[in-house]
This record gives sequence, C-alpha cells and structure tokens, in this order.
Amino acid sequence: MDPVQIRILEKVEELFFKYGYSKTKMEEIASSLKISRKTLYKYYSNKQDLMEVYMEYKQDKIRNVISEIANDETLTAVQKFSKMHRSLVEESPYMMQDLFIREISEMFPHKMEQFKKRRQKEIPESIGKIFQMAKLKGELRDGFMPEVAVHLFLSSIEMILNNKDSITVPLNIHEFQLEVVNVIFYGVLKR
Repeated sequence: MDPVQIRILEKVEELFFKYGYSKTKMEEIASSLKISRKTLYKYYSNKQDLMEVYMEYKQDKIRNVISEIANDETLTAVQKFSKMHRSLVEESPYMMQDLFIREISEMFPHKMEQFKKRRQKEIPESIGKIFQMAKLKGELRDGFMPEVAVHLFLSSIEMILNNKDSITVPLNIHEFQLEVVNVIFYGVLKR
C-alpha cells in the first residue's frame, strides 16, 4: 500500500468516527486531505469500496501489532499478555465510536463477522506462541493449562468489547485489562 492510500485510510478513520459513515462524503474526504476527487477516485471507486479497504487495513494493522508483541523476545509472557490485551482493546473496531460501529454493523455485517472470525483464529495462535516461549524460559508453573488461560483472555476481551458500558467494577478499561492479565498469571490467592 502506498503512502497516499495510507494517508487516505487514516483520514477516513478520523472522519468516519467523527461524523459517521453515512454523513461522510467522498468530496469531504478529498477536501480534508487536500487532494482532488479524481485522485481519491483513482484509488477507490466509491465510498463502499473505501470502507471495505479500510476495514481490511484495520484488520491487518491489528494482526501486525499482535504478531510484533508475540515475537518480541525482550518482553516476559506477562508483559506480552498485558500489551496484547491493551492493544486489542484499543485497536479493535468494536471500541470505535458507537455511531460508526452501528452503521458498519448494519451496512457491512459480513466484514464485522470476518473481524470476529479472524480474531477467534489468530489471537489463540499468537497466545499459544507466547505460552510456548514462556514454557521454554521456565516462566510457567508445572501443570499450567494454556487452553484455560487462552479462553479467559479471549472472554475478557469479548466482555470489554461487547459490554464496555456494563463493566461494574470501579476501573477504567485499561485498569480492568491489567487486572485480567494479573488474575491469569498470578491468580487471586495471597502468596
């Protein structure tokens, strides 16, 4: 993807979040980027095409962040989990502005379902890699069941993303995700 396309997609994110998909016009996108409509249409034939490409771009961006974290050998397993959890919550399309999410869920249900399926496949693979490396480094206790931690991790993300307004603990989303990671790695009993 060339720099102009990336610039367009980053601006589209800003405008769609601010005004919603329906109210953002291709002319406004071109104008805010200080490019001609002809240049914008050279890359994207219409707003729907632009949205489809944006959503692919967002998925790839999330996947790259997760992969970088999983492969970072300078971080411990706990640091990787914490950073991955925070990144997934912050970068997820479900954390975007409510208006925007409602619109794309209604207009692009196949893309939202695709996001969910990719997350359900790719995140466990990355988490599995983290556990394998942690086991080799001796960071995990004997008898530890990675499958349970993977399910807890994914469930906590789903809970935050799907019910972010109904979390009833006195923590913000970042504090909540850190506590989830602490429970997964350190449990709840005093040592």
